[in-house]
Amino acid sequence: FSSVTLHGLTSSDNGECSITLHREQSFPAKRYTSDVEGRTPVGEQQWDATPPPTNRLHADLQITDQLGEGRLGQVFAACLVSLKQSIHGETLPDGCIPLPSQFCIKLAKPEYIRSLAREAWFYEQLSKEDGFPGAITPICFGFFTCRLSENIQIRSWLSIKIEPEEPLDVPEGEEPVYDLLDDDEEGWYCYFDDGRTSHLDSPWHLKQWKARADRSPFVGILITERLATQLPPKFSIPSEELVRAELLAVLEDLNTVGILHGDMKFNNVMSRASEPWLSSEVCPRHRRVHPWRLIDFDRSYKFNPSYPIDKWYITGIQNSVLDDWYIRG
Repeated sequence: FSSVTLHGLTSSDNGECSITLHREQSFPAKRYTSDVEGRTPVGEQQWDATPPPTNRLHADLQITDQLGEGRLGQVFAACLVSLKQSIHGETLPDGCIPLPSQFCIKLAKPEYIRSLAREAWFYEQLSKEDGFPGAITPICFGFFTCRLSENIQIRSWLSIKIEPEEPLDVPEGEEPVYDLLDDDEEGWYCYFDDGRTSHLDSPWHLKQWKARADRSPFVGILITERLATQLPPKFSIPSEELVRAELLAVLEDLNTVGILHGDMKFNNVMSRASEPWLSSEVCPRHRRVHPWRLIDFDRSYKFNPSYPIDKWYITGIQNSVLDDWYIRG
């Protein structure tokens, strides 16, 4: 999609209204490395944000239900109302393009839009590789933004339950930054920018963007296919061992493209969609369909998988996190 119109999320003085959002650039991360020297890795990677597509499909989506709320945002279910060739193009007939029956809309809280831009970048990175979207993560349809008119409100923002914590040590007269990312701070040896300008020049860099505490009228959403249920925190034996083996396989898949999830917990693991709509669910590395999908990549890291020190180090972290997870469970 190049653009989407959302129905059922906003209201104005005259009642319910719709908003149109356009595809937006994601926010690249710096390279995470275990090498204290920060040496440039061998080989080039596709690290920059993918340019947003233009003059592509336009989707009209109807919000049907609120599924939950987390630190970063609120999550909604949505269904497709209509599909057009472009924002002002002809309406396409039903079923002409394979699409899921239901979508998941992740609406960032105003303080966390740049974190959603970072999560979108990880989905982009995975989409550059064969056999990742739809196999270990949901299919992602993009990151979209728009500015609200003064008379339009996001109704769900009025009922936010998990309020952001006020940042500490905010200089007088400056806006607080709620969604600080690990690689925002300069000088950390474990983050290395490889001399690329994509991070520094991003519109989501702190030099360019700060969300306002007064609920800035800027909306950011991430659209994915809707998955099924969350991973339950308890399993009977031998089910627990089977689940652990499957999750290790999914983490191995992430390792092959140099991604550390960074926030592994039960509610960030979902079962695959109950109505598969694409045949690409078979993992080409394990040659089977994984029953679980990982979500929420806003706290993830990316390293160079061809760099032996990093690969050994990150693999150890992934495995130890999963071991600790089950011990505590």
